[in-house]
Amino acid sequence: MSTLSIFNPANGQLVNTLPADDADSFAAKATAARPTSRLGRYTASHCKSCVEKFRASVVQDMDALALTMTRETGKPVQLSRNELNGLLGRIDFFLTKVDGCLATETVMSEGGMTEQIEHIPLGVIANISAWNYPWFVGCNLILPALLAGNAVFYKPSECATNTGLAIARLLHQAGVPQDVMVCLSTQPRIGYSRP
Repeated sequence: MSTLSIFNPANGQLVNTLPADDADSFAAKATAARPTSRLGRYTASHCKSCVEKFRASVVQDMDALALTMTRETGKPVQLSRNELNGLLGRIDFFLTKVDGCLATETVMSEGGMTEQIEHIPLGVIANISAWNYPWFVGCNLILPALLAGNAVFYKPSECATNTGLAIARLLHQAGVPQDVMVCLSTQPRIGYSRP
């Protein structure tokens, strides 16, 4: 099995080494990913409840999550806390808007005929996220996708994999199934190196 080493860019120190997905584990995870629309018990209200629990966990674990992000990105811990605090407002926005965004729209109703637009999940959404704002950039796609009933196949930056794994862990603890929120850890591209 291959491994992924994560370094602190501020001082070059090794943060940790993780198992890395290879082609076989990548394919197995992709095959296992299922949109929530196929899980009868996983309703829109359940999705919202999971995101609310996720938000509460971010608040509760903020100091540890900020420290992890700082070790991986090299940014000062206060900037990491600022990113997490900014994420809370974004989560609130998503939770406030999701019902209206997903509601069936009647565009015409006349002469006994009605035309409507129904919003249905796309299926499995892929997210390859950045290293510099791993919480904000990652969750900007992950949370709306989950709220809309999609599965997420998430590949955090190889420079911020611990943060990506924390996002997935908190979502799983909040009730999002493992096959709905799938997280990868992968090696850097060929030719890419860290200190």
